[in-house]
Amino acid sequence: MKVVISGYYGFDNIGDEAILKSIIMALKEEDESIEITVLSSNPQNTQENYGVKSINRWNLKKIYRELKKSDGLISGGGSLLQDVTSSRSILYYTFIMGLANKLSKPVVIYAQGVGPINKNANKKLVKYFLNKVQYISLRDEDSLELIKSIGVNKNIDLVPDPVMGLDFKSINKDSNEDYIIVSVRDWKEKNSYLKSIAKFCNDISKKGINIKLLPMHGNRDNLIAKELASMIEHEVDILSYEMNLENKLIYIKEAKLMIAMRLHALIFAGNVGTPMIGISYDPKIDSYLKLVNQPCIGSVVEGIDSKKLTEKTLYILKNHKSIKEDLKIHTTPLKLTAKLTASKVIKTFKIYKEKGEHDE
Repeated sequence: MKVVISGYYGFDNIGDEAILKSIIMALKEEDESIEITVLSSNPQNTQENYGVKSINRWNLKKIYRELKKSDGLISGGGSLLQDVTSSRSILYYTFIMGLANKLSKPVVIYAQGVGPINKNANKKLVKYFLNKVQYISLRDEDSLELIKSIGVNKNIDLVPDPVMGLDFKSINKDSNEDYIIVSVRDWKEKNSYLKSIAKFCNDISKKGINIKLLPMHGNRDNLIAKELASMIEHEVDILSYEMNLENKLIYIKEAKLMIAMRLHALIFAGNVGTPMIGISYDPKIDSYLKLVNQPCIGSVVEGIDSKKLTEKTLYILKNHKSIKEDLKIHTTPLKLTAKLTASKVIKTFKIYKEKGEHDE
């Protein structure tokens, strides 16, 4: 079987790269002989890192030829269908679906988070293409409610984020240092939320708690981490944004607490059993935190109460053992079922292929 995977890959975003790794591993566990081609912004890196074929996501001639040879398209993971930043994301990913449709290839939506979608034209576009796909799996209730509200009338599976299926048992602690991790991203209301987080860092540092800043999206997050560090009166470590996934996970697993804005910083924490506090900029953050019964303190839009963030941090550190146990109760089912999505995807492609051969 040959499949093409389309997603936000090759952009140095550790969360999306973890999604890709998760999908590839799950597919290969289901079918060892599967041939995978990934559409990437950095095909050479993708090939070297994951041992799969990769082509440039903007080379439409190559994409067309690869889809023509394939058994189907996986539109894979992450928040691909949203127009918060711009409409380009929706236009690109639905265009790739359209190419697959033109070639009569099945399309599956793999554990995506959809939305927000604000423009009516984009809602119509997403409705049109999702009603033509062969299988849809989504990672949260909000995404499900959104696509039903715009008129998608397919059967839909709610599934865990693929990253919950990654096995990190081999990642062991190698130090006894106590610290918390703070991971931030850039946002248009930067001045307001960074000041609140900096005040929290100053207050918590006075209580003898060490802080490490962890950039999740390459140098983009590294720059905002440096800006935050310059606002903190006490010394803080900025972990290297160039660290690979495994090394970042070691730091997350060793931490007493993860305070983060990016979804996959929180998902990594859930996977390795580290309690977390989310700072929301998107409904997907709130949805995941509800799923694993972990708190959200404010948002970049509504504001962050640094006092509440400090209080919640101290509460978690004081009740660390029981909170870790509760987190495990909520994440264990997600970890056990995350890989089942790959089985359904491959089954969908096989049924479609057999049906096509039968029709001929």
